[in-house]
Amino acid sequence: MTRTSRKAIFVCIFFFLLIFINSSISITALLIKNSEINHPSLAAEVPGERQWINNPSFESQEYWFKEYEGDNTDIDGKISGNQTNFKIIGERWTYSNISGTPNATHWTPGKESVISILPDIYEINSFGCNATHEYWESSGINIYGVQGNQSRNNPIIHWNRIVNMPYDMRDYSITSAELTAIFNASADINLETPYESIEGEPNNGYAAEYDHARFYVLLSDLNKVETYEAAHNQTKELGSGYWPRLGRGGRASASKVNDTYMKTVDKDELIFYLNRVLSHNYQDFRVTLGIDIYNEDNYASAEIDTWYYLLIKSCNLTFDYEKKINRFSSISWKQNCEKISDLSEYPVIVQNATLNFHYKIDQLWNTSLSPNSEIRILINDNKHTETVKLSTATTSFQEAKVGGFDVSNLITDDVNLSLQVYLADDFVLDQNITISIDDVSLDISYIIIEPDEPIEKGPDWSWLVYTLTAGIIGIITVFSLYQIHFKYPPLVRKIRKLKKGVKKGKIKKSILVNKREDIIKHNLNKSKNILVLESTQHDQVEKIEKISINKEEEL
Repeated sequence: MTRTSRKAIFVCIFFFLLIFINSSISITALLIKNSEINHPSLAAEVPGERQWINNPSFESQEYWFKEYEGDNTDIDGKISGNQTNFKIIGERWTYSNISGTPNATHWTPGKESVISILPDIYEINSFGCNATHEYWESSGINIYGVQGNQSRNNPIIHWNRIVNMPYDMRDYSITSAELTAIFNASADINLETPYESIEGEPNNGYAAEYDHARFYVLLSDLNKVETYEAAHNQTKELGSGYWPRLGRGGRASASKVNDTYMKTVDKDELIFYLNRVLSHNYQDFRVTLGIDIYNEDNYASAEIDTWYYLLIKSCNLTFDYEKKINRFSSISWKQNCEKISDLSEYPVIVQNATLNFHYKIDQLWNTSLSPNSEIRILINDNKHTETVKLSTATTSFQEAKVGGFDVSNLITDDVNLSLQVYLADDFVLDQNITISIDDVSLDISYIIIEPDEPIEKGPDWSWLVYTLTAGIIGIITVFSLYQIHFKYPPLVRKIRKLKKGVKKGKIKKSILVNKREDIIKHNLNKSKNILVLESTQHDQVEKIEKISINKEEEL
């Protein structure tokens, strides 16, 4: 048989075995399927309905827990009085620490800048913040004991007070503000004012700004990055009356300004200034009371300008600030209920789920503050499409929706409920507002698919599949080994192995083979031995037969 014929036979047998395996598996699968068909499963639909919420009337906090999102300083929650409460925290505070006559405890004197000069006398006395000064161009000593100097024509004095707010003002909004400041003053009539003519004076007197004093209130941050003048008054008539450029008219004839209010900015501008100076560290700012004395050099020769007193008598700063409510802040009361699958070991199908609750508010909601704030329903962290606007709440409990909310599409095996008050807008709130919820219900109707009678299992044919598969694999293995190896004599197998080794370049041990002459001689000797043995055996047989014949004759 040629090598090609052997390969053809091997391929035919291999394909036959594959067909056999496929047929065996198909037959086994058909037997299993027929077994299943012959033993159908019978099932019954068992309907049911249940209220799913634990502790729906909030008799305690059991089963419920709260969760915040956004700024939790804006909202809080508490269960009490058989209801759950969502509190929106509103506050209104008034700052009024700066009031009345300034005193040395709170106000500290200082220069306007590094290069500015101070008046001859500055102090805080029982009447307020006072400055006294005399401008004298000569080198003599003025009435206040200070040496005259032409450079002392523009002294400025500041009294500073640091305001420390009790709260971080990022959480509050200033809603109203008011500032008042009163001053009075007295000066000699030797001042030059717009109400007198100095042109006829010797040495050709002249004037541009005239002598004046400016009273003001400044607001600034601690580092004076931003400074705003919130109130001021600049004198015009003070010092009016004729007196020569040298000398003094005296206190008896002095010009005076009685108690006068400084001119302040309007409320909105004052609020803007306060917000700006608080924007640097959100809690501290500076208030400054200032007096700026300007002595114009009206003559080519020396002159005297005398200020008897310049007094800031009182300062009152008050402003109201209310709590900021940040949008997207929320508080939720949550409950993780039982799973649907906890009802039965058999499949459960939810037919319908309806949620409802009662709600109220302790004061009617101001829609202008936040028209979009609402109560939201979330199940398994998925928001229901319908919400309840806070603007619809009344001061008495009412049903959230007549007939309830259909939440069937939100129910999975998990049932995790969240009732959330969601603040959708930025607004300010001056007092607490509380939303309350009670009588929460989640009614779920369902069907349990359970067997109507015990199900009998058919015979298990898997053993047949395993046995056939193992048997076929064994047959293929034996057949393959025979075809490849064992059908050849040992010597041929060794020769085949040697050939493979030679082809692959491997070194193998040599096989000793007898010479042709030795083989022929060995075979001839073997044949001779056989003939001798056969001849010997024949002689022995004849001898035995003769002995037997002799014995018979003797008998």
